[in-house]
Amino acid sequence: MKAVLIKEKGDIAGTEIADVPKPAGEVVIKVAYAGLNPVDINTIRGKVNYTISPYPHIPGAEFVGIVENAGKSKRFRRGDRVMIYPRFYDGDCDRCRAGMEEICRNGGIIGVRANGGYAEFFAASENLIEKVPDSLDLKDAVSIPVGGLTSYHALKRAELKKEEKVLVVGASGNTGQYAVLLSALMGAKVYYVSRKGWLREMGGSEWKNEKVDVIVNSLGAETWDRYIGYLDSNGRIVTFGSMTGPEAKLNLAYIYTSEISIIGS
Repeated sequence: MKAVLIKEKGDIAGTEIADVPKPAGEVVIKVAYAGLNPVDINTIRGKVNYTISPYPHIPGAEFVGIVENAGKSKRFRRGDRVMIYPRFYDGDCDRCRAGMEEICRNGGIIGVRANGGYAEFFAASENLIEKVPDSLDLKDAVSIPVGGLTSYHALKRAELKKEEKVLVVGASGNTGQYAVLLSALMGAKVYYVSRKGWLREMGGSEWKNEKVDVIVNSLGAETWDRYIGYLDSNGRIVTFGSMTGPEAKLNLAYIYTSEISIIGS
């Protein structure tokens, strides 16, 4: 089969579409669409915060497809339209048993710590596979595994409540759009930092320097200092990206006097 293949860490010039063996596993999926996210770009660059394995390596954390061979699965059959949960996990470590499989001690991101979906076929255990509803086009579903779930998990970690004010930084990106949309569906008052007026159609309002209860910041250090001061007392800032840098300054007096919570997601 054909696949995007990174030969060595950071070998952008040597990354190519190559012939590789077709994978075997519990359920074999013919990949239909794949997303492109910062984690994929940085995997190709060799600059992610995780160990990349194996090399040569197939990237691609976000993809959907059609079951070609369901094997012995009782949940799926040939022709099912499916999406892939982008993290593999063992289900047995203390984190998994506590319902935190996203930080499984023996797991990792598909496309980073295991070969991913930038290929014609992908094989997965059925616990990582979910059916795509008939009402949803695969081209739309492809953004859910990384863009959608990342934002949803961040909002749940921040314990966003109805009527609370949330500020989404970088709102026009994939995770940002989902954060605006999901926050509105959760009943929050949503503000966005972006020049894209169409975010209003997703339930957001342009931010006018209001104090907020929650900040969603997926961009990293460059935007940290600019916005954290707008958290109201007992506010929460949730972060899951470092595109503009991984190191930020912190005013500890502000954090403890205002009882601010910093949340990784």
